[in-house]
Amino acid sequence: MKNLWSYLTGYDKILISILLLLSILGIFLPFFNPFRARVAEGTERVIIIQKGDEEEIRIALESTYGTEPLYVEVEGPIGTSIIEAYNGSVRIKEAPPADLEKTCVKTGWVQDVGPMIICIPNQISVWIEAEETGLDGVSW
Repeated sequence: MKNLWSYLTGYDKILISILLLLSILGIFLPFFNPFRARVAEGTERVIIIQKGDEEEIRIALESTYGTEPLYVEVEGPIGTSIIEAYNGSVRIKEAPPADLEKTCVKTGWVQDVGPMIICIPNQISVWIEAEETGLDGVSW
């Protein structure tokens, strides 16, 4: 009885090799993501909480490091959302009972510049933004 590899054509072997290589790359891509937002050194990061069209609160990300998490309550059209910031990450910990889907809570922690947490029914947005400090990478 012949082995299975001998029944495959050259194109089958190429296809299997490409699929195997793509599968392995898919496993390691999140660790070496070239598309992730890069923040220069000397850049301060800030948590921004927005209610509706206006910015509600700005919190320096440095102030979230410590032994206790920082909690912020934001009142929206359907109730109060509780936002938790801890060790350089932020999340919406609790959504109002009127928000049936609670997608913003399911989003989880955000710790990089770029991703946002949005609670559409309560009109609240939370994200991390980088602010330039005026320092460059060269020092004399």
